[in-house]
Amino acid sequence: MTEPNPSRMTTMLTGSRGDLAAVAGRLPKPEGTQYPYELVIIDGTTAFLAGQIPKQAGQLAVVGKVGMDVSCTEAAMAARICAEQALAWLNHSAGGLENLRRILRLTCYIAHDDGFQDISAVADGASTYLIEMLGDKGRHTRSVVGVKSLPRNAPVLVEVTASLISPTRADAIGG
Repeated sequence: MTEPNPSRMTTMLTGSRGDLAAVAGRLPKPEGTQYPYELVIIDGTTAFLAGQIPKQAGQLAVVGKVGMDVSCTEAAMAARICAEQALAWLNHSAGGLENLRRILRLTCYIAHDDGFQDISAVADGASTYLIEMLGDKGRHTRSVVGVKSLPRNAPVLVEVTASLISPTRADAIGG
């Protein structure tokens, strides 16, 4: 296990109810989909979130391939937007962020050109956001996968699996 970075620790939240309520209050409205799948499925105390692309106000915030149309910095910000949407969906569908035990897993898919190799730096945008917003509850396992293309020409797609404190009454929430 790696040691926490002290410079990041100053921005972390404790994960207390008050902190989580403050985070929830700053989240955007979750972005829905027009396609035939569920955005969140809750099975017992596990929440499975569909892949989030960097949507804001119904539109993609960033479009294109990393290393060709999109810089690494822009892609990391796109990954951050994806993670923000994941938290928005958890807050909306899993009984609020106060019901979040922790983020279990994050998978980040990056559409990039053949010359781009720093895909982990892109995924760091999502990982860092979750840790900054949730403290230790945001620490997770992670996979990073480079791909040829993503839906709607998005540069990044982030999937999240989370553990909840207690089951919710909703089995599935769609958008």
